[in-house]
Amino acid sequence: MADADHQQKAPGNVAATHLESTAAVSQLFREHNRVLVAYLTSRLRSEQEAKEVAQEAYVRLLQLQEPDKPSLLRAYLFKTATNLAIDRLRHRTIQHRAQQQPELFEDLNTIRGDLDDPAKQLLAREQAERLLCYLQELPIKCQQVIDLHRLEELPQHEVAVRVGISERMVRRYVTYAMVYCHLRLDGMAADQVRQRVSL
Repeated sequence: MADADHQQKAPGNVAATHLESTAAVSQLFREHNRVLVAYLTSRLRSEQEAKEVAQEAYVRLLQLQEPDKPSLLRAYLFKTATNLAIDRLRHRTIQHRAQQQPELFEDLNTIRGDLDDPAKQLLAREQAERLLCYLQELPIKCQQVIDLHRLEELPQHEVAVRVGISERMVRRYVTYAMVYCHLRLDGMAADQVRQRVSL
């Protein structure tokens, strides 16, 4: 039994296993890559993104410890690629929502100015209160950018001068803040959001 275990762990056997795995993935690439990229392109509406996702799926396939039957590897490849495509689509949707809904922070004016106005809806006030809490979770410079750009309505170039950063960084902070707050409003924990979205 010990000899069998030793054989399994021997460097030569490990190298052989890796070669088998590489050969199997290479065969999958030759036989199915065109179909895989076409499938991903139909989902992502972008051939470039489809190729990137396919490449990442092959990399994950190569990281498997043991090669498997070609039919199972093919199923795993397409399943992995599908999951990666879904992640990209979800991230794209979040980014699009953030860019298309600049009014996200407008309700903050309600809580800061017209909180007692009976015409304001309760839900809007509650969301504004939650947003204020979520904004306090952001990095300090990000908070400063949001205060100046969204709440005080200063142009981006002036915000950049005030905070001491580039206009490009101002745009990144605004996008990050909006994506962060959207995910928090959707119920995601702060740690999870930080893992998913980075500056």
